[in-house]
Amino acid sequence: MPAGSTSRTIASFSEQPAKPGSIEELRAAMEQIVAAPAPAKPSKQERREAREAREARKAARQAGEPEELSDDQWREKARGILLRQLTASDKTAKQLKDKLLENECPEDIADEVIDRYAEINLVDDERFAKSWVVARARSRGLARGAIKRELRTKGVDDELAAEALEQIDDEAEEQRARELVRAKLRPESMGADRDKALRRLVGMLGRKGYNGGMAFKVAREEWEERFGNRY
Repeated sequence: MPAGSTSRTIASFSEQPAKPGSIEELRAAMEQIVAAPAPAKPSKQERREAREAREARKAARQAGEPEELSDDQWREKARGILLRQLTASDKTAKQLKDKLLENECPEDIADEVIDRYAEINLVDDERFAKSWVVARARSRGLARGAIKRELRTKGVDDELAAEALEQIDDEAEEQRARELVRAKLRPESMGADRDKALRRLVGMLGRKGYNGGMAFKVAREEWEERFGNRY
């Protein structure tokens, strides 16, 4: 496809799916999970026991011992960790589970809390994948192959990844490759050696996941469109 042709571009991809909203919205969603009557005011004895338990946990942490919490305490801690993670940015179930396990949360409780969050759409791998594809294609100019590898490392199922990648067709991918090449076609930085310049352009596209055949075709056509036979 020669330079200047119109094609579907990254900007015409579908809008990114909605992500978890503000911290207030996340907290409101959490209330669906943990809603319960306010507990009675603790007695003096209960307050003393709670203080001693906190001090014991602190001492255990300082000594490098694993934290001993009840299942309910782990659930509360896990919800807090997930709230902070999702407030920062959307995450996959695998990313969230990895974070909980990193904090020594029992695996069964990690799975339970994440599943509950998924039920109220705070965790949604399909939404994440669609959003990730659009963002990485637009901001980094990545091809489908590179984006697919990234999604796999984040724990997105191959079938969900394939559906998300349908947002980029062959025409849009080639157009993005041409845009990347045009941005690099500056004689003062590329030099006068055509073959060396083409190898650099093909290498740049390859690192972004474009296949070799298409990368060479685009690099050669864009070079000839810009410079003809002057180099």
